Amino acid sequence: MAIPDDVREYVEKNIKLMISQTETYLPFIKIAFPYSQNLADGVYNLIIGSALSVFVNQYAMRMKYPSAEDFAEFGKLVFKYRDQIDKFFK
Repeated sequence: MAIPDDVREYVEKNIKLMISQTETYLPFIKIAFPYSQNLADGVYNLIIGSALSVFVNQYAMRMKYPSAEDFAEFGKLVFKYRDQIDKFFK
């Protein structure tokens, strides 16, 4: 079973919004967390954690559960944003 297109679209819009907000707050993030070893990992984890919540909630609203295949597809979907987040911190 593939992730429904509307769920995929909703998750991606959420990720793109969070990335946009990260770009806006980047100067603050770098100043506020000067001793963090890898801010990119932290930011990526926060964004993907939020996206996972959106993903699961979209299924819950449909009274369904995502399958293991859906979660695997989610992982592939969100991984494509990893490099974009890394670039903020290089």
